[in-house]
Amino acid sequence: MPKFTIDHQSSQSAQVAYSKIKEFLANDQDIRKFDPKINCQFDDGAMSCKMNGSQFKADMNVAAAGNGSKVTVIVDLPLMLTPFKGKVTETLQKKLAKYLS
Repeated sequence: MPKFTIDHQSSQSAQVAYSKIKEFLANDQDIRKFDPKINCQFDDGAMSCKMNGSQFKADMNVAAAGNGSKVTVIVDLPLMLTPFKGKVTETLQKKLAKYLS
């Protein structure tokens, strides 16, 4: 399965960014359009999340970076869904910018 990484810098602290990402992953319906069966397992201590669904898998991590934080999302798409990589990337970047700005 092809993997790709999305990085997002935020001016918010790592803890605030992680809280907002938890809210985003729990409530946002755009991610569910890609995979309605997505399940998120959060690790509050490590500020990370493993997302497992029938269509894709992803790992998200929030880390302190300077005065803000850095969010890294590693998406693992099945080979048949590789043509949707651009749409997945675009949606995640927009959502991260929306929730973390």
